[in-house]
Amino acid sequence: MPMAEDPKQPASEARAEQEQLIAQLERNLERPGVGVLPPVALVALLAGLALAWWMRADTTYFFSSQDPIELGAEGAYHVDRALSNRYAQVHGVPTVRGWYVEEKEGSFVVLGLTDTNVLVKRVTFEDETRRLPDGKRPQPRQNPFFARGRLLSRAEGERYEDVFREYETWSGVKPEWILLAEQPPGKDFGTVSMFSFVLLFAAVNGWLFARGLTLKRRR
Repeated sequence: MPMAEDPKQPASEARAEQEQLIAQLERNLERPGVGVLPPVALVALLAGLALAWWMRADTTYFFSSQDPIELGAEGAYHVDRALSNRYAQVHGVPTVRGWYVEEKEGSFVVLGLTDTNVLVKRVTFEDETRRLPDGKRPQPRQNPFFARGRLLSRAEGERYEDVFREYETWSGVKPEWILLAEQPPGKDFGTVSMFSFVLLFAAVNGWLFARGLTLKRRR
């Protein structure tokens, strides 16, 4: 009765197969009209790097410290400690006016904190989602509240620039910061996964670009 073959290949055979595969890929690249042309690979490389640059702030925040910066509370604020794109917490009295924003994640309201230049974006409560007879949203809750989340400078929170301007016009105070409540670091795995994919995409196209130039010189 013949003996069964070992399902595990010897290392030398596996190495030989890898070398054959690499050789086959090189032959394919050397054929005219096959593979990615250097200009196409260069465009894809630049696009990948641009997208990675655009996502850098979200990725940096994911890996930032989970110990929040303490910005203080009524009568004892420490806004001088503020650092953009970092985890922070604050307690305060909201302004009487809020600005409602609708995003794909849900419904939010942006409030000012009295005696500070900080805005806070938080989710709306059930009583804030209704509409008044005139079609407007109700006044946000006026009780003091605690918020903890991602702190952004006005420059980095540019998507909320319209709210910054409206608040400044209404209050006469120039806001410099916005706290995105309930956004702790280390939670947005989707963004980090996408960032990793984009870097891999850029790296592959960088290799294809360099390889294409090398093959072109050989021809």
